[in-house]
Amino acid sequence: MQLGYLMAGVAGDMAQQKLDTISNNLANVNTAGYMEDRTSFASQFSNAMGRVGDPEQTSAAFLSMNKQYVSTQAGSVHHTGSDFDFAINGNAYFRVQLADGSVALSRAGNFKMDADGNLLTQGNLAVLDKSDSPITLPVGAMSATKDGTIYVNGNATAELGLSMLRDERLITKGEGVIIKTDKENMIEADKTVSIHHGSLENSNVNAVLSMVSMIDTMRNYQSTMKIVEQYNQQAGLLNDRVGVVQ
Repeated sequence: MQLGYLMAGVAGDMAQQKLDTISNNLANVNTAGYMEDRTSFASQFSNAMGRVGDPEQTSAAFLSMNKQYVSTQAGSVHHTGSDFDFAINGNAYFRVQLADGSVALSRAGNFKMDADGNLLTQGNLAVLDKSDSPITLPVGAMSATKDGTIYVNGNATAELGLSMLRDERLITKGEGVIIKTDKENMIEADKTVSIHHGSLENSNVNAVLSMVSMIDTMRNYQSTMKIVEQYNQQAGLLNDRVGVVQ
């Protein structure tokens, strides 16, 4: 009974964590540049439960939560016509500067400009150029080319800093739509990457599939909680009856 109780409890906890992840994804379905969180699972082999055997040849006893990872699949792009909106075509990211001075990444190109002409993210982080310096723009008519060069009044003023990743598995989520990784994991974007000025990338969350997954996960959670309740009832009966003289 102890083994079954453990397995049911782990399955319930796993379903709860997955529900939390799906809920957060759905809450950000309309957030520009948001990258979906996904959950992976690990097999717990029978010898890890105190049995003897080779884990490579022993069937798994149950699944447990392994880790969460970020889906780097691109979202759809829509035209906005705004001078401060940029979308990336290709597997790259905008470079932004965090409060501590370190460099982070983002796919969200819905920028803004403050009173001093600094180009900022919606979270007030500085947008960086190719040399990792904050971009400052003069007032005027803005345009941009596919390589990320920004023109103001027809003059080349700055070039957006764009980075690709050596290993997409080595990224973590920061606040909002920020992606963090080691500087060694960033490389300069190549010619396969281009910029769409006046457009934005939507989140890569599929709302319909996420809702279906939420319903399925909720049913699994309810089933495992019923099993846990049954084990609790059996444990109560054992406590009441074992050792009682008839």
